[in-house]
Amino acid sequence: MDITLHAVGGYEEVGRNMTCLEIGKEAVILDMGIYLDRYVPLQDNLDQLPVQKLIHEDAIPDPHPIGKLRKKVKAIILSHAHLDHIGAVRWLASYYKCPILTTPYATEILRNMDEGNSIMENNKVVSISPNSSYRVSDTIEVEFILATHSIIQAAMVNIILPQGNILYSLDYKFDNQPIIGQPTNKRRLRQLGKENTIALIVDSTNAEQETKTYSESVAREMLRDVLLGMETKGHGIVVTTFSSHTARQKSIYDVARELGREVVFVGRSLYNYISAAEKLDFVKFSGNATIIPSAVRSSKQLKKLHENRDKYVVVATGSQGEPKATLSRIADEEVPFTIVPEDFVVFACGVIPTPTIQGNRKILEHKIHRQQGRIFKDIHVSGHASREDIRDLIKIVTPQTIVPAHGDMPKLASVAALAAEMDYRLGKEVHLLQNGQSVLIDSV
Repeated sequence: MDITLHAVGGYEEVGRNMTCLEIGKEAVILDMGIYLDRYVPLQDNLDQLPVQKLIHEDAIPDPHPIGKLRKKVKAIILSHAHLDHIGAVRWLASYYKCPILTTPYATEILRNMDEGNSIMENNKVVSISPNSSYRVSDTIEVEFILATHSIIQAAMVNIILPQGNILYSLDYKFDNQPIIGQPTNKRRLRQLGKENTIALIVDSTNAEQETKTYSESVAREMLRDVLLGMETKGHGIVVTTFSSHTARQKSIYDVARELGREVVFVGRSLYNYISAAEKLDFVKFSGNATIIPSAVRSSKQLKKLHENRDKYVVVATGSQGEPKATLSRIADEEVPFTIVPEDFVVFACGVIPTPTIQGNRKILEHKIHRQQGRIFKDIHVSGHASREDIRDLIKIVTPQTIVPAHGDMPKLASVAALAAEMDYRLGKEVHLLQNGQSVLIDSV
C-alpha cells in the first residue's frame, strides 16, 4: 500500500496549512487554513468573492493538485483552532463528502465562524478529545496527542496505519509549565519512538532560532514585570495579544487584578474565543471582567473607560496592526477611548513573520508613538518549537522520514540542516516540498 504526501499549502509560507496523505485507495486531509497576509486585505469583501478568487490571491490553499483524490478523502482532520489551520474550512470542506475531525475547542470555534451553518450542514463535525483516537476506516485510525501551543487543545495528529505511524506535528512546543492545561504528552511520543514511525511532518516556523522555546510562564512573568514593576498609577493601560491566546489573556487578567484594576476585553474575535473557552470551562472571565464584542457599537462603555482610564486594563484586538481591529480604531481615534500621553500600550505578542502584517504593525506603532503612548513590545514567548525542540522531537519519535512544513524555504531548509546533523539525508530521508508537490514516503 503506497503512501504519498501531497503538499497543498504551508510549504512556501507561514500559514495556509493543508496536507493530504494518500494511503492506497483512501486519503485524509490535515488542516485547511488561511494565509493571513493575503486574507486580511480581502476581509471586507469575503462574502462577495468567489472561491477561485481567494485561491488566486493565495488567501486559501489551492486544492486543484489533489482534485483527482476528491472521492478518496475519508476525513478532514484539524489539529487546532488557529485560523491558519481551520480558516479555509468554510470554503473548501464541502468539496469532500467526509467528516471533519477536530478537538472540542476547535469545534466551538468552527461553530462561532459558521454563521450560515454551511460547515455543519455539509460536513459532520466529530469532536475528539486530546489523547484519544477515532477510527476512520479499517485501514486508518486518527489519534490526537495533546501538545502545548498558544491556543487551547492543540494536538499533534498521529495517523495510525497497519504498517506504522505518520505524525503531523505542526504547531507545538514543549512547555513544562503551561498556564492552562497539561504539558505536551511526551509519554505517548516516546511510545511512538518504540513503534514504527514512518514519517514526521514537522513545524518549521522557528527552526532558524537556535534555542528552546520558553514556557508560557515566562511570558506571564514578563507581564508582571512591566505592569507591576513600573509607574502605571494614574495612566491608562491597553494590552493587546492574539485573540486565540487564552492562556496569555488569563495572565493579563490575573496581573490586572493584582494591580487592583478591572479588566475589559474589547473586540469580536476576543469575544468568540473567550466564549468558547468559557463554555468548556477552561477560564471564567465573565464574572469579574467585561467583554465588549464591538468597539464601534459600544460608545458609552468606551467613553466611561476613557474618563476612568486608571481604573481599568483594556485588552484589545489588533495585535498585528489589523486596520479595522480595536487597537487600530483606538489609535485612529475612531472610538471614544483614545490614547493619551504616558498611557501604557503593551504588545503581549510577537509579529507574524509576513510582509503585510509586519508593515501593518509598524504603521500602528508609529501612530501610538505620535500620541506619546509608552510602547512595550515583545512581551511574549512563541507557541512554536525552536530548533532544539525540533531536535528533541526527532530524537524522541525516531522517524524514518522527515518532511518540514509551516514555513518558507529558508525555514524548511533549517529543519533539513538540523536533520542532516542527525544523519538524515536530503532527498533520501528528508524531503523539501513546495505547494503542489508530492512525494512517495512509503511503499509496501
